[in-house]
Amino acid sequence: LESRDVIVNSPLFTPMFILFFIGVITKSAQFPFHFWLPHAMAAPTPVSAYLHSATMVKAGIFLLARFYPVYSGTDEWMFLVTSAGLMTVLIGAFIAFFKQDLKGLMAYSTVSHLGLITFLFGLSTPLAVLAALFHIINHAAFKAASFMIVGIIDHQTGTREINKLCCLNMLCNPHRDCHEG
Repeated sequence: LESRDVIVNSPLFTPMFILFFIGVITKSAQFPFHFWLPHAMAAPTPVSAYLHSATMVKAGIFLLARFYPVYSGTDEWMFLVTSAGLMTVLIGAFIAFFKQDLKGLMAYSTVSHLGLITFLFGLSTPLAVLAALFHIINHAAFKAASFMIVGIIDHQTGTREINKLCCLNMLCNPHRDCHEG
């Protein structure tokens, strides 16, 4: 933090920031590098739940948060981080809307949520940064549970295709399971 002014005023700041930013958006599946995340969903459900909710995709976000005190407030930060986050939110949500596979839907939902976190960091206001930090924890909790539910649905029904799950409430009676145990 003491050397922030030296870093920001350096003639190498812009290329350094661009290289840093490419690493962040690649690891956190931000637009235009969002395509790898849905293909990484081939793992079994517990592995997917762990990797995609709390660790693997959050590494880029953690790096963004770690360098926030140094880079925030610069023109490069405001433009690149906010733009990438906003594009990722919109594209991830749009693609998720048309997915029929539950794991694919979850993957693009994760892409969209990571875009929201990135967008919030890009805004650089104290409330937006607090919301981004809260959503990192929030996303890890609800996405892990959601992946486990998708795994249960897949195991019980034999499919993850949404169009084949029209009678899910008749196949799985949650009250029956509660009274048996």
